[in-house]
Amino acid sequence: MILRLIRHLANLLAALALVSLFLMMLQTVVDVLASNLSGRPIPGNLEIISVYHMVLVVFLPLAFVEKKNEHISVDLVYQMLPSRLQRWVLVAGYLVTATFLGLLAWQTWADAMRSYQLNEMMMGAVYVTIWPAKLALPVGFSAMLLMVLANAYQAATEPDFDPSPVSSDEVGS
Repeated sequence: MILRLIRHLANLLAALALVSLFLMMLQTVVDVLASNLSGRPIPGNLEIISVYHMVLVVFLPLAFVEKKNEHISVDLVYQMLPSRLQRWVLVAGYLVTATFLGLLAWQTWADAMRSYQLNEMMMGAVYVTIWPAKLALPVGFSAMLLMVLANAYQAATEPDFDPSPVSSDEVGS
């Protein structure tokens, strides 16, 4: 039940990142058309894309990538270990990763709250309020933390847990 909720959260955040990617492309096309057809580009287009869209596209799908087991990993020595030891090395790796993600989530939350209190803005072609975009970092890190903890639990309790990337045949799961 909880694993299913975490997976749904990962899917939801990835969908939001996809919407942001689409909006970024649409905004860029409109900006190019406006610039070339009327000589009036969208004011602050670059700032809005870099502060909002790119941040959402990078940080929101972290849990989705973890769900699919597609983060970069090196398993040179891991493959040579006995299967029982592989399982515990995997669990330990997940717990170390979870510790770092917890620290990242905590610190980026504190940074976002400080930015909110200051009503932090970026000066460019236009002023852009940046604190809302800073919330994407703790959200992304927290969601990935939940997915990593779910994977750690599965690795510890399910002998047939496989951390290999999901094949294209299993995309619907």
